[in-house]
Amino acid sequence: MPNTLTDLRAQIRLLLASTTDWPNGTIDGFIADAIRFHSAQFPRRWRHTLTLASSTQAYDLPGAHSFQGILAVEYPIGETPQSFLEEVPEWSAEFQQAANVYAVRGIADDTAIEADTAAAIILFAETVATGETAIIEYLAGHPVPAAGDDDAQITVPTHHWEALSALVEFRTHWELETDEAVSLTNISILLSQLGQEARMAWNRYKEITNALLMQESQSAHLSWAQAHDTQRRVY
Repeated sequence: MPNTLTDLRAQIRLLLASTTDWPNGTIDGFIADAIRFHSAQFPRRWRHTLTLASSTQAYDLPGAHSFQGILAVEYPIGETPQSFLEEVPEWSAEFQQAANVYAVRGIADDTAIEADTAAAIILFAETVATGETAIIEYLAGHPVPAAGDDDAQITVPTHHWEALSALVEFRTHWELETDEAVSLTNISILLSQLGQEARMAWNRYKEITNALLMQESQSAHLSWAQAHDTQRRVY
């Protein structure tokens, strides 16, 4: 089933009282903000292949999707079982002895502020060679669709769409409240009602998020228990 911006926008519009007050461009902007915000708690898992070269131990980490952190570094690739490096401080004894480890170095403080794709640097302790590759699995944000790109794919899982809808609903109520507040002729009852509706939408988002976090925690616990039980049966 296609999960496009059109599909998500249509689902969100079912929650809105008006179909004319919020043009598609405005809703798309709210959706983009919602995906960015939601990605902070529920990032996407990405994989990036680094092409290595002799005499080069430092490489830029991928930053095009608002990089959040490394999950695993496979190097060298193609081994059975797979070979993964451990992260250590660059000044540690393991790194200085060129062990099978890596370190992460921060972004230079003179990097242009608009260079938001700069995500830091990974350094391999052991000597790499031209032709080798390393695979970095990392966490980062979900792709944000451009306004009006109706066919853009939404990678946030569909069972999280209710959370995105709650965030967009909050934004609409908050904007209405802000617009009404600038008019001195509006009575406080109206502003209070709009504020209450915004808080209700925000609380609904928090409730949905807590439920999703609990589901993920239970799923991770079950996966660990199943693996542990399999180990016991094997050994």
